[in-house]
Amino acid sequence: MAAGPAIASVASQQSAAGQASLAGAGSTWATLTFVALTFGWTWSLWGISDLVRQDLPGLSKACVLAAGFGPSLAALFVVLMFAGVSGTIWWWHRCMAWRLRLRWYGVAFLAAPVAMLAALAIDGALGGSLPAPTGVRPFGAAVAQFALVLIIGGPAGEEFGWRGYALPVLTARLGWRWSSLIVGALWGVWHVPLFFMAGTGQAQMPMVLFLASALALSIIFARLAMNTGFSVIPAILVHWSINSWSLVIPVIPTGGNIRPFALLMGLLFAAAAAAFLKPGPKLPAPV
Repeated sequence: MAAGPAIASVASQQSAAGQASLAGAGSTWATLTFVALTFGWTWSLWGISDLVRQDLPGLSKACVLAAGFGPSLAALFVVLMFAGVSGTIWWWHRCMAWRLRLRWYGVAFLAAPVAMLAALAIDGALGGSLPAPTGVRPFGAAVAQFALVLIIGGPAGEEFGWRGYALPVLTARLGWRWSSLIVGALWGVWHVPLFFMAGTGQAQMPMVLFLASALALSIIFARLAMNTGFSVIPAILVHWSINSWSLVIPVIPTGGNIRPFALLMGLLFAAAAAAFLKPGPKLPAPV
């Protein structure tokens, strides 16, 4: 009869040991290593991709695909190197915590398309013409496209780094508000080479608006992370939703018409300001 409590006690001790070992991954040296690896990996591969795009298109696409995993791979490497196996296991379990309140899943799934549709509606009310959806496809192809975006379109490759590692590490030192701005700045600058590469979504956007949107989104993602114990799942879902629905709902500027995108940014900035100014929440378990 005493086996149950004994097993629970051992599991609790192992969890505490893993959390304690993860503290090493929050050092200044570990954080700088993460930043260097993230930018070094991604920017090098994007550079190679651009150089060989004409002569070796297959290699170019492979480099773009691999480049997108820079933040998550860098985080995994840093946590494993500085926190060991037990710390990495504890970090992974925290990132993948899925037993969250239903409302956070609702926010993650629905916020992006609702905001995009609202921006189009406001643009239409102001006299704009509503463009045709850009991604009308058979149902099976649409499902495959959404699944592909989840894996290689940014969320899985980035969020374990930005929100799974960098945000908790900085929050333990600076609080979540300052940390969200720092992570947002890093996140935005990380994308800058894409503005100079043909065929990317960023090449069609105003850089200043994109960088500002990265800051605003980072605030919202940080608030979600604080409310869900630094689970990465809400950030992955929001990121996935933004990238996926932007392929279907025509808000990305094309042909010089940026008003729907600018209106979307206005809604985003308002939401970010509300999230930033609202008191709380309390700090989850630190790195």
